[in-house]
Amino acid sequence: MTRTPLHVVTSAMILTALLTCISAGQGSPTLLKGTADNEIWAGGVVAQHDGTTSFNTEIFMAGARFGRILTAPHGPGWLRGTLQWNFDVIPLFIVTNLQTAYGAEFDPIVGRWNFKDRGQTSPYLELAGGVVLTTSNIPPGQTSHFNIVPKIGFGWQVFTRPQRSIDVALHAWHLSNAWTAQRNPSANGIQLTIGYHWFRLKNRPSANLAHHTDHAKIDQ
Repeated sequence: MTRTPLHVVTSAMILTALLTCISAGQGSPTLLKGTADNEIWAGGVVAQHDGTTSFNTEIFMAGARFGRILTAPHGPGWLRGTLQWNFDVIPLFIVTNLQTAYGAEFDPIVGRWNFKDRGQTSPYLELAGGVVLTTSNIPPGQTSHFNIVPKIGFGWQVFTRPQRSIDVALHAWHLSNAWTAQRNPSANGIQLTIGYHWFRLKNRPSANLAHHTDHAKIDQ
């Protein structure tokens, strides 16, 4: 059986989930206001264009993400968390199945709400949007090689070290040329991603980590 890039990404995500279940707790990062977050990630999308009843497009993508925690923890109960802003640079964007095309994507708006840490994991809700340019029109025909790509979803960060984490996420994904071409057969799909984070704490890491740990004990 031929393994597509999407199959490889899905297998990696399943392996990550299994390792998460059997791994021992190793602490969580300090998501304090001002903390910088850098990530490398890869993912895949299965999508269908309007008028079809089956997934007829597969997309593999990989890139880097840069962001920062904008707020201190806010909110009541399980909603308590921090607001984060990121941007994505995605130089690898490969479309297969219905056609073959190559491109790059830039997402200047990636808003994330990080919920309160739960042991060695931290769930989050994310809303993002950007643009993608490809070598040919998507889908083929009188469409466009320029498209916008909004997405919304959720994910989990699994902390392997106090300032390192593995990120697994699932998004509802949309692609549209916003009627910049004669036809706009938008695509809707599911995006799966896996990434690795490096957090950089503001000012003195050791002092901030101790401060965060004390507050976490009080919250509990």
